[in-house]
Amino acid sequence: MLKKSVILVWMVLGLVAISAVPASAHQLRSASATANCKGYNLSVLAVALTVGRTYTVDYNFTITCNGGQPVNVPGSFTFVATATTMTVTTSGQFPGLSGTCVVTGTAFLVAGTEKIRTIIINGGTSATLNCPGFVCTIPPSGTQISGSPVSWNKFNTVGSTDVVWINAHIGKPSGIPTNVTTTVQFTGVTFVLNGQAYSLPDGFLIFDPSAPATPTTSYDSTYLPHGRWVTTLNPNNLYDEIFFDGQAVPVDSNISGGGSATISYTTESTDNSLAFDWQWSAAAYTYWPGNNQAEILPYHNSLHAGTPLNPAVQQSLIQGPRGGGGSNYTGSWSGTGSGACPGAN
Repeated sequence: MLKKSVILVWMVLGLVAISAVPASAHQLRSASATANCKGYNLSVLAVALTVGRTYTVDYNFTITCNGGQPVNVPGSFTFVATATTMTVTTSGQFPGLSGTCVVTGTAFLVAGTEKIRTIIINGGTSATLNCPGFVCTIPPSGTQISGSPVSWNKFNTVGSTDVVWINAHIGKPSGIPTNVTTTVQFTGVTFVLNGQAYSLPDGFLIFDPSAPATPTTSYDSTYLPHGRWVTTLNPNNLYDEIFFDGQAVPVDSNISGGGSATISYTTESTDNSLAFDWQWSAAAYTYWPGNNQAEILPYHNSLHAGTPLNPAVQQSLIQGPRGGGGSNYTGSWSGTGSGACPGAN
């Protein structure tokens, strides 16, 4: 009799357990995002899914800048379940943000069984973003190299690890105030060779009167959408070459085959008097440990701005598309382009 009672209790408990999580109870367990002034990467965890079924996630970011009216940035994406539990990601852009902006967000699985989920943004239920107030925008047509595209030499690759280090710098700029911080941003940086486009990281220059006399640079691979270089320097101690952007692009048949190339980008500045000249080049390497690990020189001393200082990288230099052999770690410079804000003298 005792054995039957135990079996009966087990069967009842089992039925309760089964009925507590019906097969159709698909849920959005959590949602998290990384965000900056340009956009976001959103990741959601969905559980109890039916394999092969298509699901939709709706979400919304609410942004309030400088205590003003909130702005909603809605979004939606679909996915097909390939497992009962899945982490699914998407990304997007914010409208132009300026000043101190507080971002919150929510997400839910359409036809899901749970309540709307709060999006955890940059580790918290809200994120505060400090976004520069740009007063000047120079479109790509204002910063392209004048004249013909740059000649791109054909070269032989050595192995599958070969990269071309495409790098760019501005000359000593004018119009930068020496008593306040000025930020200059280079976005939409695009390298085009024989009609094929390659997206490069953003560049971000911070002219800070409190910064050390020696400039520094670092690469943030998490910055949307293609990473970002941040170079900080003191406006009272400017150099004739200031690195602002670069990327080690894996060598493909187009890159090694020769032709002609251009680079273009949009410039934004918090100072309306900015004016600058700029150049770019490229050198080929057989070894590249990563942008930060390559230890990029952000200014001109005995070596050019954009030179990788890592000895192992320097030793792997090969003849490249812009004469990058010998000790020419950046490659031979292009012609000179220029950009100027409306208030420049």
